[in-house]
Amino acid sequence: MNTNAMERLTAARPEVLAPLDTEVLYARITAMPRPQTAVRRGSSHRKLKVALALAALLALGGGTAAAVTGLWGGWHTDTSIVDDRATWEALYRSATHRLTLPPGERWPDRTLPPHTVTARTQPGGEAVAIAQVSWECSWADAIRRGDAAAGDRAHAALNDLLAHHVLVAPPGSPENVAPPAGTKPPFAIFADDGGLQYVKHIYARAAAGHPRLLDQSCRANGSGAGS
Repeated sequence: MNTNAMERLTAARPEVLAPLDTEVLYARITAMPRPQTAVRRGSSHRKLKVALALAALLALGGGTAAAVTGLWGGWHTDTSIVDDRATWEALYRSATHRLTLPPGERWPDRTLPPHTVTARTQPGGEAVAIAQVSWECSWADAIRRGDAAAGDRAHAALNDLLAHHVLVAPPGSPENVAPPAGTKPPFAIFADDGGLQYVKHIYARAAAGHPRLLDQSCRANGSGAGS
């Protein structure tokens, strides 16, 4: 079944498939420990399909890396993977040391779910998202309390996050795109779909005395950080 899947991918996009990358990535994924607890019949089949799909996407991404770099000024498809909790948690902790949370808050525990494979940039991106939501909620709370100084601190922290830890992927780039080499982590990558512009609109409205959208964002995403 695995061979047939790769044959279909080769037939569909023979000019970008990288056989060596496919073999290496597939070997790494299938080398992950099997679950020690019993699972329902059919569950392992679904996990295998997910792993195969990810291996195929990563292989295709590796085959197009040079083309993406040429088209998008150094941005490239990311074929790096993390498939163990220790590495994921180390990357997450490293990101938290470069970011700040509002006074009195602490970083929540996070880890890589079992039988999951992700890119090396994902733990840092999660830390950026946690910090962003925490500061949004801090700002919304400061506005409700009438604490202008705390509101200014939160607003400044959010502007710093957007300026130094949020990137926008080039138009038309794949989901597993990565920024040019040398980009300092941690960072979150927004799609080129107006998302970052909307975030800036939320902050501009709050700064102008209209925090309704900021409140909504906090309520919708406010479970990101611990206390």
